[in-house]
Amino acid sequence: MMVFPRSYNDASRYDGGYGSKPFDNSHPGDDHDGYEHNGGYKNQKTKQLQDELDQVQIIVNENLGKVMEREEHLGNLQGKADRLQNQTKIFNSSATSASRTMRWRNMKWKIIIALTIIIIIVICVAGK
Repeated sequence: MMVFPRSYNDASRYDGGYGSKPFDNSHPGDDHDGYEHNGGYKNQKTKQLQDELDQVQIIVNENLGKVMEREEHLGNLQGKADRLQNQTKIFNSSATSASRTMRWRNMKWKIIIALTIIIIIVICVAGK
């Protein structure tokens, strides 16, 4: 049966393997924080992973900024599209009105020319 120490200071009765503290699974000299006391990373792999995470965070922030810009641009485009649609309706109604006006003018001239020809024919026939 294994006897556990009453405190960390009572490590003489515990053979914990790697560490000097009971229940310590770390290797000798491990600080459990991934950093050396001189400010550097203990493990090159950890440093590489942290650098990659930093790069991913930068990219995510840039992408979020781009998304916000695109959302603003899409809002502007939607507003322009709505204004263009309203202008199209106004143009169609004014074009229809102009078409009716021109058709009526052409009809008036055709009527005037037809009446003039009829009057000339009537005068020619009556004068003989």
